[in-house]
Amino acid sequence: MQSKKVLLPSHVRHEAFLRSSHFAPELARIPFKWRNRVIAAAMAKMAWSSWYKVYESIAATFIRDFTDQYVPAGVDLSQNDADIVATAERAAADVTKMLWGATSEKHATQIMETECAEYGIELPEFEKQADVIARLVDARWWRAQLRKTVKRAFEAGNIKLGYVNYRGEPYASNDAVRSRLAQNRRNAAALAATLVQNDNGQQFSIAELAEKTTANKSIRRGELMLRINGFEQIARECNDQGIFVTWTCPSRFHAVQHNGKANDKFDGSTPREANAYLGKVTALCRSALARRGIGLYGFRIAEPHHDGCPHWHLLLFVRPTGKFKTLHVQDVAGRAIRIMKRYAWRADRGEPGAFKRRLDVKRIDWSKGSAAGYIAKYVAKNIDGVAEHKTKEGYVVVPETDGDIELTPSARVESWAACWGIRQFQQWGGAPVTVWRELRRIKEAMVTEAPAAMRRAWDAVQKIDGEKRACWAEYLRAQGGALVPRKELAITLAKDEKTVIGRYGETQRITPYGVRCASLIGVVFKSVRHTWTPVTSTGAGGIAVGVGVAVPRTRVNNCTQPVPAVQPTPWIERPDTALPDLPDWAKTQIIDAWAALRACPFPRLILTSQPPAEESAT
Repeated sequence: MQSKKVLLPSHVRHEAFLRSSHFAPELARIPFKWRNRVIAAAMAKMAWSSWYKVYESIAATFIRDFTDQYVPAGVDLSQNDADIVATAERAAADVTKMLWGATSEKHATQIMETECAEYGIELPEFEKQADVIARLVDARWWRAQLRKTVKRAFEAGNIKLGYVNYRGEPYASNDAVRSRLAQNRRNAAALAATLVQNDNGQQFSIAELAEKTTANKSIRRGELMLRINGFEQIARECNDQGIFVTWTCPSRFHAVQHNGKANDKFDGSTPREANAYLGKVTALCRSALARRGIGLYGFRIAEPHHDGCPHWHLLLFVRPTGKFKTLHVQDVAGRAIRIMKRYAWRADRGEPGAFKRRLDVKRIDWSKGSAAGYIAKYVAKNIDGVAEHKTKEGYVVVPETDGDIELTPSARVESWAACWGIRQFQQWGGAPVTVWRELRRIKEAMVTEAPAAMRRAWDAVQKIDGEKRACWAEYLRAQGGALVPRKELAITLAKDEKTVIGRYGETQRITPYGVRCASLIGVVFKSVRHTWTPVTSTGAGGIAVGVGVAVPRTRVNNCTQPVPAVQPTPWIERPDTALPDLPDWAKTQIIDAWAALRACPFPRLILTSQPPAEESAT
């Protein structure tokens, strides 16, 4: 008797197909962490079909589209940093080898474009092709690009698959946080092991010098709060109106809803693209305010939602300028808020919740306290943390432990900003902070007979521990106010442009060397700077640690000394050597050996256009 055929339920057949060895090649490039969720998403797409010819095609199309979007070609997202270094070495060697066979500049460009496309990297753009080649044959350039590509692609996939949210891994995935903490440890070890010496014979490690700059979190937080308080003092003096704005992206930029459920409207945009949207729409808004004669100044802070999508907090002070057109309007802040809402609601205007969540505005009541209090907690959250870290939605983010590593909320925010290249703090309006920092490098003897504005600004930036605090408000008054245009600044930066030889050849570098005063034309108040050169440090075991890399340019080791002229290499007559008569396979082996050494054989070996006789025989 013939047995009865048993038909399994559709979802069982769907999962069996997705996990079968026949479908395994489609899943090979997807990281192991993602596979269960990718399979679940594919099954949701296949659910409506029970015919294998249909649902197999749906599954293959979905997996391929997902892989093309979130897994760069030629890159293994599961590789660690050591694997990335090895991949970079291999890519640089491949480019070097293939460029030997280039027959023209166009051919060389095609080779480099193809190699970059294989790793999901954009070809750098420079006027000279030699600058592009210099980077693509350098493994260090490939290392930096691959690290960025792998980190962002893996994080984008984590966001798409719902790993990043307050119920799982808020702000940034645990993978991104661990990677950033490991990078910070490597950087700290390198800075501590690198000694530099100035022209006075003083030696410091770069880590010690970094502790005296805004790389130190406490110094960074203190300077930000000093500038915010200075803006508030100016606003109180001028009776400017203050507003605190929270600007949020449309729903299509959010992978997870505020209740923790997946957002069906999410279009796959990354936090970097969402931040670019906020930058564009606020730039249009500021232009509209300027056209209507409304001046504003303050600070902008970018921080993530629980799902990684950025939103901006803005502490702004507004006042009418000389171009203000509607003089009958007394509530300038109200007019500014109306214009902001117009631009915040412009994109996807009809979606539910747009009018409620896109723009949240609070007017600052001076009678209730300081305006800096509105933004102080956001400064602390994004730098070194607070006692109770809450998301914008009100959920509390607590520290977690991963082995012996603590994943703190502030570390998550810092990892998020570093991964996506998002600038967390930005000043709007006011005088530039670069001049403020440059004034601190000028000695008092230089300004004893300086104009009043110069002397006033110099005195405002000076700080004496326990005796005198720097005053951003006084600095703004000396510069011409909080809304002074750049061309009307009383004090500007004096810059020097010179040609230096860097890792990839000659480049133009612009470095400050002092300040200029508008009331004293032709005079430069030079700042004190030191020339820092790397030295050799000795470890605890007596082993010398050689420092063979150039010291990075920071605001404490800029060099203003003239660059010594580079003597041209004398021309050496090459011997008139005849080309060897070798078969093509021998020439290919010689070229490969020289390419591995990053060198060129002389005389140049030319391969014939026809294949060898033994290969063309039939």
